[in-house]
Amino acid sequence: MRDRSTATAATTAEPPAAVADVTVVVPALDREDRVGAAVRSATSQVPPPARVLVVDDGSEDATAARARAAGAEVLSAGPRGGSGPARNVGIASATTTWVAFLDSDDEWQPGHLAGLLARAGDHAMVTAPALSSHGRWKGNSTGRPARLNQRGLLDPVSTVITSGTMVRRDVLDAVGGFRDLRRAQDLDLWLRVLEQGSGLALDVATVTYTEHAGQVSVDRALMRAHFDDVLRLHADAAWMSEQLRRRSLVRWHWDDARSAVAARRPAKALRAGGLLLRRPAQLTTLLRLLRQRRRERLISSPPGG
Repeated sequence: MRDRSTATAATTAEPPAAVADVTVVVPALDREDRVGAAVRSATSQVPPPARVLVVDDGSEDATAARARAAGAEVLSAGPRGGSGPARNVGIASATTTWVAFLDSDDEWQPGHLAGLLARAGDHAMVTAPALSSHGRWKGNSTGRPARLNQRGLLDPVSTVITSGTMVRRDVLDAVGGFRDLRRAQDLDLWLRVLEQGSGLALDVATVTYTEHAGQVSVDRALMRAHFDDVLRLHADAAWMSEQLRRRSLVRWHWDDARSAVAARRPAKALRAGGLLLRRPAQLTTLLRLLRQRRRERLISSPPGG
């Protein structure tokens, strides 16, 4: 005769916890000190992702072992091909509807994945802002969810954080994933993703972005050096126009000049300003841009402010 207690236990046992239809891809290179925390920040999400894939880019330390111990699957990307190709290895292994990205020295806060999924809808991509380890805000700063578009992505102050971004896998397959660029490969990808569908930037920071000493200036210099390459790669895109290309370059030159002034680097500020002054068309675009930003500040200012 069957034991009733066993039967009762079997029928009242809770079903296995649901998992999100998401694969998390984490490229890693010599991050034994940080990768475990990154992985745990993903596996502890509610609901948890279906898979967390750490793609080892040729580490010479215990990165792979620490990642496995934290609950990730570990794939090999070969000998130090870079974060873009490493992410592509993870994308190729994914079978879920969504692929979310997380760098090996960043962390997700509780509720990050649920927040993305709640607003994903039919979008091709959805992204959340981040707070850096130094308290710097990265990402959508409008104070409300905002639709993504190529024009906004080409603004130097409008940054989509890779560690906060989730993209449909079929869209990643359609555009071919990350291109093998030294820098700005994520910007290049987001521009192509938005050719396939819409995107949404959330307004709540749910990512902790690790900012290393000197990283801001280094990142900016590398991004600026490769920004022209991105513009050339997308020169024939239907959404690209000469006006948008010129406007984007003006924004970068102006931002370069302001950053140089703030850093007390007058020679660099003069070089950046000189690029604008030597080209009347760019100077006209700058004046229009400054007028637009002034109007936006006035509109966003509270009455009596």
